[in-house]
Amino acid sequence: MPDIGKQSLYPASLIFYLFPAVQVHVIFLCYEGYDFQQDDMNVTIKREQANSAIQIARYGVIILSLVCMSSRLAQADDATDDICKTAGQGIRLHIDGTYGGYPFSVLREAVLDGVACPSSALQVQAFETIAAPPPHMRITLMRPLGQGRQGTISAMLYAQGRFVIGERMSLSSFSRTQSPSSVKADINLVTTNLWNDLAARVTHNKPIIPQ
Repeated sequence: MPDIGKQSLYPASLIFYLFPAVQVHVIFLCYEGYDFQQDDMNVTIKREQANSAIQIARYGVIILSLVCMSSRLAQADDATDDICKTAGQGIRLHIDGTYGGYPFSVLREAVLDGVACPSSALQVQAFETIAAPPPHMRITLMRPLGQGRQGTISAMLYAQGRFVIGERMSLSSFSRTQSPSSVKADINLVTTNLWNDLAARVTHNKPIIPQ
């Protein structure tokens, strides 16, 4: 009995063997199909690479924006002013905080106009013990948005790398309803109280810088 499988395959294999052009054409078709698959893979890879590049660029913009914002905020917080220059070598004043949405420059001007320096004999005597190198004072004023909202002000004095004394109080009812210029009296009061409390340490024979 003849082998049907071999008979069915014989004509095709004979054509493939007798006509090399057919072999070339078949090989070309196989290669072309493979090439199409490669092109699809390349397009997919390039598309994924483009999406990744876009995401990286977006994250880069966000990070750069945060860095710029942080540097601007730090610039406001780290800016210092020399005050009380007649007392020893003066004081390095740091100002930070917010006042009802007003620009920081307006708040800074109000603080500089309102801050008190050591004036009485006892105040000057107490200050002279910490005058070198120049001490640092940080005044922080916080007043939320909206009229009548409660606000606070604090003054902290540092000398020789250590905390010396601090004062804190609520803003007066007048300051809570007005522009930053109205807070000058509160700034003067909190810094005057600071110098009075520092002078009291001389009166009671206490160390100026707490041990």
